[in-house]
Amino acid sequence: MISTLEMKIIKASREKISDIVMLNAFAQGIHHDQHPDIFKPPQDDPELAAFFQSIISRENNVILVAYIKGAPAGYIWAAFEKRPDNPLKYGKRRVTIHQIAVHANHRKKKIGTALFQEIQELAKMEGIDHFEMDSWAFNTDAHLFFQKLGFETFNIKMWRKPGL
Repeated sequence: MISTLEMKIIKASREKISDIVMLNAFAQGIHHDQHPDIFKPPQDDPELAAFFQSIISRENNVILVAYIKGAPAGYIWAAFEKRPDNPLKYGKRRVTIHQIAVHANHRKKKIGTALFQEIQELAKMEGIDHFEMDSWAFNTDAHLFFQKLGFETFNIKMWRKPGL
């Protein structure tokens, strides 16, 4: 485990986009390997940088980046959302975790946990205590990680591929 003295977590800014793009390759590569027909290969290009720049410019989105001894080690992207009431469901405020990625050299060191705890603190300041995330079926490491944080399955999504 990394000591808190060695790890620093900051809110992403324009200057940190290249770190996020680099870290994204770890998560994107896993997804591309499993579903190359859906997920593009990891890339380091202006389009991806612009994508993350647009994310951090949205008022309800936040990306936090963890650094170990000054080197980027992981990030988490979360959206703070308010779903209004409708005739079928009650409205609610929630935080949706869209992505979390940890550098391969820093896995199993509680970096993901520290990132989530920081998001939890931000949510607490907003009076939000409901968190959601989704994950692809193949990503059992992510499932276990989030289960250890207290997440449980509440919805199952299925598909039927063309040609079946």
